Amino acid sequence: DLSSGINAEYGGAGYIVYLEDGTTRNLVTYVCGKVKRVVKSVFAAELCSVDEGLNHAVMICSFLADILGKVLPITIWTDSGKVVEAVKMISTQARNRGMMLVLREVQNYVEREEIEVKWIPSKDNPADILTKRGVPLEGIMRTLR
Repeated sequence: DLSSGINAEYGGAGYIVYLEDGTTRNLVTYVCGKVKRVVKSVFAAELCSVDEGLNHAVMICSFLADILGKVLPITIWTDSGKVVEAVKMISTQARNRGMMLVLREVQNYVEREEIEVKWIPSKDNPADILTKRGVPLEGIMRTLR
């Protein structure tokens, strides 16, 4: 039973996608790399990472829906409180048109209730292993269990 669905967690330009059934988490894929566009702020980089991971999770969810015959819920976890806040505020304005388009794409998924965006403390964010040095593993291992 995969009732908890697809989960994606982000840190910088890295993200982890896993399946969860409520008790067990199974790694599907992970990506670590540079954000695919030039950005001028940490917020923009985090937003682009969420968008890239979201697109990956949607593709995997679509593939699994064809196999399983049901759509799995998608939860996006990010340690960027600003991204979570911006996604939930429909009137949010990004500084440039490109970032506004990225933000609106994520907001549209939320409005259609296809995804849920939640905050996770950095100390518990497993995606930080992919993008930061010296990340303590205790909280991250607790999150992955």
